[in-house]
Amino acid sequence: MRRDRISRLADRRRLYTNETYDQARSQLRPGRPPIPAPPAQQLCFEAELFHEVVDSHRDFTIYPFGIRRVRPGSDSIEVEVESEQRAHEILRSILPSYEPDGEVHGMPGLRIWQRTKKGIQIHQSRRATSAWLTGLPPRVWKQVEAEALDIIAELAWRPLWKGPADWSEEELAHEQRWNTGEWARNFQAGAWCSSGLLRRLALFHTIVPADHVSGYKGLGIRGYEGLGPVRWCLDIDHRRGIPYRKQELVDALTDPEFGLPVARAHHLDAIYPPHEMKNWIRLDDEARTGLIELRFTSLDYPSLHPNSPKAALKYRAIAKAIEARVDTVLAVGSR
Repeated sequence: MRRDRISRLADRRRLYTNETYDQARSQLRPGRPPIPAPPAQQLCFEAELFHEVVDSHRDFTIYPFGIRRVRPGSDSIEVEVESEQRAHEILRSILPSYEPDGEVHGMPGLRIWQRTKKGIQIHQSRRATSAWLTGLPPRVWKQVEAEALDIIAELAWRPLWKGPADWSEEELAHEQRWNTGEWARNFQAGAWCSSGLLRRLALFHTIVPADHVSGYKGLGIRGYEGLGPVRWCLDIDHRRGIPYRKQELVDALTDPEFGLPVARAHHLDAIYPPHEMKNWIRLDDEARTGLIELRFTSLDYPSLHPNSPKAALKYRAIAKAIEARVDTVLAVGSR
């Protein structure tokens, strides 16, 4: 690739990943998309990981979902968390454990493959999958895993990720019971969408001047046959007076070179009255296997009253960092 084209691609990729220029440039390959889609097993793995990252987000964080940057490769991904708290929430959400006479919690078959200075590498047994969780020193990852073990012990559950490398009987039974029906098939059919969002997660803080982004995996809605595609509901919250930059986000997500194969789902506009859809945008693909629901909101945030001076300092620091991030996005957008 010519040098000027490489530079353009690297700069553009950074909007989607928040990588450094050198990191983004090192991932570009001739003849391949600048943000490649991974193989099938990795695709489904990243779809599950995206769900757990979204579902485990409970508090205000400096970056949306508490993820500073992602580094998507051809067959793996690196997810850089912003804090020990987010690392704890994510690990508790993904590490599989068994509740006696109950069910498997977390991602069945998931194991910690490596613990290095870089972070921890996770994968699913028997499958060609891999992801790195980074952003913290090795001692912190070790401490976070130890705390997860303590919580599991208090609940009298069994930490399956510390057991045999292969799938346990409980995980196999869980997989057979819950991941073989129509809803699971729809989730797998739309794995390209959730994996694709994970690989482009930085858009929600490089393009959008949002204070907070949260989300969940929604049930199907009218407008599709059967259960319809998995609906990723993303609530994008702004302080009052801050522009949404809706079209800029839509343009980035639908970009033919860097985005996903989605477009505005105009066939869904009649499902809710127009006033309720004013700041909602829905994107889906031509085959209608994935659905992204962007919901922009302005809020007057109430004063926070943490329980301790230490907590108050933490929230003030996070608020200042969020304001600085939003100011940066607004400054870049006004050029």
